[in-house]
Amino acid sequence: MKILIFGAGAIGSMFGAKLSRYNDVTLLGRKEHMQKVRERGLILRGKTRAVFYLDAISRLEYYKARPDIVIVTVKSYDTDDAINDIAEYFGRDINVMSLQNGLDNIEKMRRFFDKERIFIGLTTEASLFLKPGEIEHTGRGKTIIGSLKNNKFLEQLYREFVKAGFRTRISNDIERDMWRKAIINACINPLTAIFGIKNGVLKEKILFEIVKDICRESIEVARGVGIKLDYEEMLREVREVIDLTSENLSSMLQSIIKGKRTEIDSINGYIYNLGKKIGLESKLNKLLTELVKIREEFK
Repeated sequence: MKILIFGAGAIGSMFGAKLSRYNDVTLLGRKEHMQKVRERGLILRGKTRAVFYLDAISRLEYYKARPDIVIVTVKSYDTDDAINDIAEYFGRDINVMSLQNGLDNIEKMRRFFDKERIFIGLTTEASLFLKPGEIEHTGRGKTIIGSLKNNKFLEQLYREFVKAGFRTRISNDIERDMWRKAIINACINPLTAIFGIKNGVLKEKILFEIVKDICRESIEVARGVGIKLDYEEMLREVREVIDLTSENLSSMLQSIIKGKRTEIDSINGYIYNLGKKIGLESKLNKLLTELVKIREEFK
């Protein structure tokens, strides 16, 4: 399968590298990172230790083939630009997958592509950008893939993800699973970013009480738009991810450390704004969004 990873940072590079074992994969990312990958291969450390030799480009126009799928791994605030570029370059009859955080990526994709062309990937795999050409695979997790419309191509994608070594399942309700992943992120990411702590510190009693409140408030909004979620089940999932990634720095904290913009608007900010539209006042999600923005400003 020909795969283009659009926005190959930490998570995109790691997925692209492992998928390249059995597929023709090209990474599209920042110039310095791509140059190092071309010169000496992509070095993965941590849970995966190997060097992967694959194509790496810094501009879309350098890609001269036609991929079977474009996997988008840019930050959620860059999704509009990425999808626009993909549609202009390849046309609107190309398969695209969002492998990103946030709840608003499907909405952005549907402005350019029909349902049968859109795929969603959700993962708790964790990675860290060490330096150009080097990524640390910091934590193994689970990956869920799905589509907005039944599509045989999804089965082929599933087989490639499994062959690459990812614990993967196909979702029967990808929008519900997106909410589950988003609530996990809403519970973990902003608190770790605000306090500058590893995920595992959230197990401390006072912090986990806040986690419970975030979870409860976010589920209320999800239910308000017809997404059925159980609080106790959702809280168990949050606790499990905290345990599995206890030594990790969340992607939101990594953004703060690097002085970059976070994805808070597509996670807690999205939940707050959606709640407001349907008459639910999600005060905690609003507060977390505002606090993270202060951290962005005074990085």
